Amino acid sequence: RRRRQMKIVTYIDNKLKNLPTAKVTTPLHTREGLGVGLFILLCLFSCTDDKDDFYPSIVTELADCPTDAEGRMTGIVLDDDTRLTLSNPQKGLKPSVVYRALVGYALEGDGRARLYSATGTPLLRDSTSVATCDPVNVVSLWRTSRYLNLHLMPKTQGEGEHAWGFITDSIVADHAYLRLHHRQGADPMAYSTDQYASLPLDLVPATRITLRIETFQGTWEREL
Repeated sequence: RRRRQMKIVTYIDNKLKNLPTAKVTTPLHTREGLGVGLFILLCLFSCTDDKDDFYPSIVTELADCPTDAEGRMTGIVLDDDTRLTLSNPQKGLKPSVVYRALVGYALEGDGRARLYSATGTPLLRDSTSVATCDPVNVVSLWRTSRYLNLHLMPKTQGEGEHAWGFITDSIVADHAYLRLHHRQGADPMAYSTDQYASLPLDLVPATRITLRIETFQGTWEREL
C-alpha cells in the first residue's frame, strides 16, 4: 500500500553527519527523467586508539528510512516490517520522505540499533518509453511484501551515469511480464561493481511477475 503523505526518494544525501565515520565516496549513481538515484557509500569504521573498542556485529540489508517533518531520521523499517529506533539519529535530511537504502546496523536490544552505513539504492520506475537493455550480471533477486529487490553487478569505470527502471512488455490475467531497463551511458565497462535496486510492488498491477534481464551471458528470466 502507498504511504500517506510520504514521498519515497531514491538517494541518501551527504548530510548523514552522525555515522561512525565521515568519509564519503560517490562511485556509481543513477539519473533518469523519472527520478534521481545517488549512490553514496559511507565507510563502516574509522581508526581508533582505544584498545577497548571492538567491531560490532553488522547486519546489512535493504530498508526504508523515513524522515519526520524536520528532516530527522530516527528509525528504519526493514522489509519484514520490523521497525528499529536509531541510537544515532540522523539530522538535516529532506523532510517527510522515505529513503530507500542498503543499511548496515548493529542491534542494541529493545528494538534499537546503531546505524553504521547507508547506501542509497535506485527505485525502479516504469521506463518503457525510454527502454534500453544494456547488460548486467545478476547476483540475486527476491520478493518481499512491498518490493522486488535486485542485487546486480553492472560493469563500470566510474565515469558516467547509469539509468535504471523497468519495462512493461504485457500484463495478461494478473501476470506482468517485465524487463529491466538499464542504460550504460558513457561509462566504459571496465570492472564489475555491486548495485542494489528495488521495484515497488504497488507500481505493478499484477500478482505474478516475470522479470527478464539482459546479461553478458544472454537473457536471464525469473518468475516471482
